[in-house]
Amino acid sequence: MLLKTHFSIGLLVFAILITKSISIPFLGTLAVPTVAATIFYLFGLMVPDIDSPHSKISRHSPFAHHITSIFSKHRGIVHSFTTGILAMFVMAVILSKLNWNLMLAGWFFIGYAVHLLTDALTPHGVRPFWPFSHHTFRGPITTGSFSEKVISVIAYSAGMILFVQSYTNLI
Repeated sequence: MLLKTHFSIGLLVFAILITKSISIPFLGTLAVPTVAATIFYLFGLMVPDIDSPHSKISRHSPFAHHITSIFSKHRGIVHSFTTGILAMFVMAVILSKLNWNLMLAGWFFIGYAVHLLTDALTPHGVRPFWPFSHHTFRGPITTGSFSEKVISVIAYSAGMILFVQSYTNLI
């Protein structure tokens, strides 16, 4: 999926989550997100594509992309919940040392998971449970296709409606 589609679907999920009370073991309960939580969430939406040489995050972090490409091809180990969970726990340890809110790591992981689920909609798919399973989850939506654009617009529109509804009495 394209970055704008990840962001559109991410906006919809974010709008749904900010109206719920969700707990993540060891990290705490999702509260109304702060600016920092929103940044961690958006970073989680982008970081799985660090293994693609064409992604925005790789172009802005060529060193990180180079290190990642040594261990993985695009949609390889970086596109798994295993890697996302490991990154979340490393992040939680760092946040703990800095006396920051551990839930920031939770917001990062949720963004990461949304990215994986979105990529699972494509024919290339993802192996979300690597190394425990090599099964690839695939869908019918081709990256850059008209159907991806339609899904992106619908997700963005629904996300904006939910977001506006939760912060105003206008709708």
